[in-house]
Amino acid sequence: MWAELFQILLVSLLVLSGIHRFMLWLGSGLVWNSETSKVPSENDVWLPWKDGSKGILPRVLIQIPVFNDAHALQSRLDCLKSLDYPRSLLQIQILDDSDDGSAEENAANVEALVAEGVPVTVIRREERTGFKAGALAYGMSVSDAEYVAIFDADFQIPEHFLSQTIPHFEDSRVGWVQCRWGFANRNRNFLTRAQARLLDGHFRIEHQARSRGGRFFNFNGTAGIWRRTAIEAAGGWSGKTVVEDTDLSLRAWDQGWKGVYRDDIVCDGWLPESFSAFRTQQRRWLAGGIDLFLKRKSDHSGKPFLTRFDFSARGLAPLVSLVVVLLAIWAPLRRIFPDQLGPEPWVFRSLGTPAFEWVFFSFAFMGVLVYYASTGGGRYSRWLESFLVLLLGTGFAFYASLCCFDGILGRVSEFERTPKTAGATGGRTVTLWEWAVFPLTVWLIVEVVLIGAWSVLPLISMSFVGLLWSLVGTRSRGIAESSGSTLSSPCRNVGDSVV
Repeated sequence: MWAELFQILLVSLLVLSGIHRFMLWLGSGLVWNSETSKVPSENDVWLPWKDGSKGILPRVLIQIPVFNDAHALQSRLDCLKSLDYPRSLLQIQILDDSDDGSAEENAANVEALVAEGVPVTVIRREERTGFKAGALAYGMSVSDAEYVAIFDADFQIPEHFLSQTIPHFEDSRVGWVQCRWGFANRNRNFLTRAQARLLDGHFRIEHQARSRGGRFFNFNGTAGIWRRTAIEAAGGWSGKTVVEDTDLSLRAWDQGWKGVYRDDIVCDGWLPESFSAFRTQQRRWLAGGIDLFLKRKSDHSGKPFLTRFDFSARGLAPLVSLVVVLLAIWAPLRRIFPDQLGPEPWVFRSLGTPAFEWVFFSFAFMGVLVYYASTGGGRYSRWLESFLVLLLGTGFAFYASLCCFDGILGRVSEFERTPKTAGATGGRTVTLWEWAVFPLTVWLIVEVVLIGAWSVLPLISMSFVGLLWSLVGTRSRGIAESSGSTLSSPCRNVGDSVV
């Protein structure tokens, strides 16, 4: 009976995760309208310095943290020239912590902008204390601007970004405004297409549902703007976590500030093009997220049930990968060894039948496909990319489960920069656990086919193909790097497509 109960527990956890995802899907509004948000027209843009209807404009600080990102920064600086905000009220900081010799190149590019009248300065620190959070905090300390916009070096700044975001701060409770990420290299390869669709779900569904419902959603580290007093009231940036953006958002939320999400303002960024880089990014997000949740869970102990449920569901979401791994291995084993692991003749016996497994796995797979396909896109591309998300999720779950354990054990003290282009150096390699479990998945598939346990074949097959994709993709990194791409894409302006 214990074996059956264990499988029921795993299924129940996935069901709870699915219910939470379904609630977000309903709250996002995409159930009735899956088309891409309307692109703002010139008439929708707030231009108070032209008509004088909105009073005095605030001073704005734009921070661009840089660490060995000369290749990214160079193609992004031109966007600063086209910003429609008065330059006399702008302070632009290039927070350059580079140690690869690119600082001189960055400084030269900035000098060229200054010569054209763009108010930009380069700030360098003697020590990279606190990593990105430390750089942001240091930059704020030498500025008195009322609002702080933050963009990573690989993100474009839309021309009307400030015009469209600053009006939200007329509500004194608004602490930050987060805009949607776009992806300049979305169609680079299957991995980037899967990542783009995955992040589409994060922004277009999760963020949109939370913002519409007045619930907490986090600032994503880039493509957003903060009220300075909100940052200061929350205690400022902290370098004690690798998810400094979520950490600050949570502290600000607990102080009574709220966020606003703009789905129609799209800031193009760059996705990791190799599995090794993707591994680095995901470890920081997954392990850092779990670690932060465990440190902050006591802060929400006295809040209403729905608030605690939402907080727990969001904080523990990375653990779904562990559940997928356990279920992908456990369900076939129960079919291969029925005498040892089969269901006992008990009230829950029906939940262990092949019919139930067919129904459950079918709904689980279709639920994921519909969830991500609803974020928009082409008639066929939305389903292809959603299937890639499903494939990536089941296969990458083996590595993600290790990241979860790192977060539980608190082994996330070092901030690891994500290499973005295929030719960038760095990134994490395949783990011994993944190499060890791969032959296990092969053996499980063979045994399942031999005994005709077709009801569990879809899950273990998806896990096998996804794991193979991850292993081969990471090992072939050197081949991918030989065709490395550059971070070059035009600045997005009003009227550009957001698909």
